[in-house]
Amino acid sequence: MADAALHTPAASLPPLHPFDLLLQLDQRIRDKAPVAAAGAQLSEIRGRLALRLGSWNLLFSMDDVAEIIPVPRSITRVPGVKRWLLGIANLRGRVISVSDLRDLLTGRPMTRLPGSQVVVLRAGEWDYGLLADEIIGMRHFGPQHRLPALDAVDASLRPYVLEAFLSDNQYWLVFNSNRLLIDPVFLNAAN
Repeated sequence: MADAALHTPAASLPPLHPFDLLLQLDQRIRDKAPVAAAGAQLSEIRGRLALRLGSWNLLFSMDDVAEIIPVPRSITRVPGVKRWLLGIANLRGRVISVSDLRDLLTGRPMTRLPGSQVVVLRAGEWDYGLLADEIIGMRHFGPQHRLPALDAVDASLRPYVLEAFLSDNQYWLVFNSNRLLIDPVFLNAAN
């Protein structure tokens, strides 16, 4: 009887749910991954959202990003705030602030480009939009790409950088959005 169960044709088994197929594929990839990667930290394997802000290539944890949107057509300027706080916008019934991160960090406003977009960060009940020159996509880095020190990172950006990677002669900086969202400079935008 047990032998009959082993030789049951696959056609008689119920079809797998697509999510189950993805789990099986994920497990096969992990099984074939090099042994050296097994000891790597999750942050080194997990992909991060890459964006360009001026000359900086920044990486954001996907846990911090609520969504990416086009620059809103209507950003309502708020009187009495610093220039880097561009204003507020309506995002499907939710009010978000939209900030020029480069202006906040360097004092030089960003020029909006055709590819500019807003990365929306969610912190509790509030949404914060950060203007970016360009969304590059997902990037993955291994331990061999990690830089041992952050000495080369611009001083205005360094407080928000967790780690840095070098790949294809480009620096990639892991941005800590939680540090930004609790920074008194960011929270106190009033003039």
